[in-house]
Amino acid sequence: MIRLIPLILFVVALLMLFTAVFATMQTVASATQNATTEDRMPNTLKRVAYILLFILLIGLSTGWMGAA
Repeated sequence: MIRLIPLILFVVALLMLFTAVFATMQTVASATQNATTEDRMPNTLKRVAYILLFILLIGLSTGWMGAA
């Protein structure tokens, strides 16, 4: 009986995973059908995101950020 509990938890976790994957696939499919070719992200926000990603890259590669 005690072995049944991990099995049930595993099955529930798999069902949750499949549900999440299918929901994501459905969202992506509906987004691609309604998508336009125009880019909705402002240039300022793009620039800030690239700068932050570059800082993160440098920080992780030098050991300034992340696990020591």
